[in-house]
Amino acid sequence: MAPRSKPTSAPAAAQDDRLTLAHVTHEAVEQLGGIGAVLEGMFTSPVYQAKVKRSILVGPTSTPIAADPRSRLGEHGQVLYSSIDNVDELSLAGRFRPIEWAFNVTIVYGKRFYNPPGLNRKGEAEVLLIDVTRINNDRLNLFKWKLGDRFGLHSWRYESAWDYEEYVRLAEPAFYALLGILHKEDWPCVMFSHEFMGMPAALQAMLEGPEQFRTVFHAHECSTARRIVEDHPGHDTMFYNVMAQARKLQLYVEDVFGPKDDFFRHALISRTHLCDGLIAVGDKTAEEFKFLGSAFDEHPIDLVYNGVPVIDCDVKQKNASRAMLQDYAQALVGFRPEVLMTHVTRPVISKGIWRDFAVCHELDQRLGAQGKTGVLFILTTGGGARRSQDVLTMEQHYGWPRNHRVGYPDLVGPEVSIGRDVEEFNARHRQVQIVLVNQFGWSAARIGKRLPKNMDMADFRRATDIEFGMATYEPFGISPLEPLSAGAICVVSSVCGCKYFVDHVAAGKPTPNVLVADYTQLDRPMSLDELKAMSQSHRDHIEHQVAGEVAQELMQRLPATEAQRAALLRSGQALAAHLGWDQVLEEGMIPLLQRIRAIPSSNGK
Repeated sequence: MAPRSKPTSAPAAAQDDRLTLAHVTHEAVEQLGGIGAVLEGMFTSPVYQAKVKRSILVGPTSTPIAADPRSRLGEHGQVLYSSIDNVDELSLAGRFRPIEWAFNVTIVYGKRFYNPPGLNRKGEAEVLLIDVTRINNDRLNLFKWKLGDRFGLHSWRYESAWDYEEYVRLAEPAFYALLGILHKEDWPCVMFSHEFMGMPAALQAMLEGPEQFRTVFHAHECSTARRIVEDHPGHDTMFYNVMAQARKLQLYVEDVFGPKDDFFRHALISRTHLCDGLIAVGDKTAEEFKFLGSAFDEHPIDLVYNGVPVIDCDVKQKNASRAMLQDYAQALVGFRPEVLMTHVTRPVISKGIWRDFAVCHELDQRLGAQGKTGVLFILTTGGGARRSQDVLTMEQHYGWPRNHRVGYPDLVGPEVSIGRDVEEFNARHRQVQIVLVNQFGWSAARIGKRLPKNMDMADFRRATDIEFGMATYEPFGISPLEPLSAGAICVVSSVCGCKYFVDHVAAGKPTPNVLVADYTQLDRPMSLDELKAMSQSHRDHIEHQVAGEVAQELMQRLPATEAQRAALLRSGQALAAHLGWDQVLEEGMIPLLQRIRAIPSSNGK
């Protein structure tokens, strides 16, 4: 089953030639990570809005009867149809009810509105959510048989994994629900599979909707590579050196690391070459997909970087935001730090949070020699957004987030080990302290009464001097560059996709606002087998060396005067001006989507 060939000529332009896009994602309502940030950046760009007439977010949901109907699409959503709540503002029941009856699902449809703080941009998208928990098993099993027969995807191997099962269940009812709300002038609609979650729906579109849909896989990561990096004690230090050697030997991932077909995400993404388009968000991600197997050797992979949001910031705003974060830091740790550090991230292994601690350890003595102090705020959550009343209770009773207790509404899951590391670090260091804020958002309602009353997330991003992002696996990494336009020094690892975007924009020249920590540098030449056997202690040795180098470079770059801080603000804004979503969409994404839409349909694909 080869991919469709590129057309020799584009079809005649319609009266309205704007695109209709359907985004299948797990972040249709709640922004949980990078995909949500990508969608927000796209939807709020005037370039996107000029070229796209309809954006439809598609994902699974759960519809308990007792829920408030207004909450089903989140705090920024508007419900227009919900059969469980008897809401039908647009008379859609005639289109949706037959699908609900046939598949035994419940549909929620409406709109979601975007208004990110500090960006002066707004956007909106349609939202189509489907509760698949009580799916019609006869129809589901027939669909699974088709996946096996046509694509060699044998669902019986993976259906015990809900992350697989849920999106296979979603595929058919989502396909027919989209057909129900699309107009003929919307055809062909470009269906985005954002990561593995959208692949079953994309495969269904290939099977039943070649006239109505074109499919594109948006590779925000390569799940197979992420799993290897996270599971191996050598992490990125091992993997990227192995991949470089293996590619020279014309070896693929299973030649080096053994069979991966037990992993459902690998099974799904290894079939992405069947889509009409394949987008990689970073150079390393494109290389990782080529590493998956020979099916990708001749398949074009389009490199389209993510955009980086540009925060409004001048010297006055920068200083005002810094003062607020310094006030908050003093209320928590008892001193007013000269150096403000942040890391906005998810609490997963690939983010390399322990590397922050190593660099802060090296900074502690260096700052002390200059009579300075620093505070690192790690903003991450493994338990979602805590309620305001819980935040106030924790703040009042035991001084959260300076102090923590295990158990919800405080530390849960991966937050527990990070909290313990923070406590141990703070007990052993004087000049640098770390505060774990295990919460989603940044406002007095989310963080507590000690936070300055009018402070928001934009202030948090403006305030920082250093943003850490030294990930072991980071296909792009929007968050590490978010404070760039506010004059921060952004520290990223050499495997971060955003590093290559900066290199591209800066023509390979160094910039004072981006510092690259290279954890793939080896202390001696190593063979393929030696690399695969790399121990944690060997990696720790390399990381210790890099932490010292990063800390030393930070000490040289940190501004000592207001003039130096203003210079970093100017250089950061000059760089960020070329990294924004408008440029990415205008030069990369929109022409690519127009090309994909123009591909002729092929019923025999």
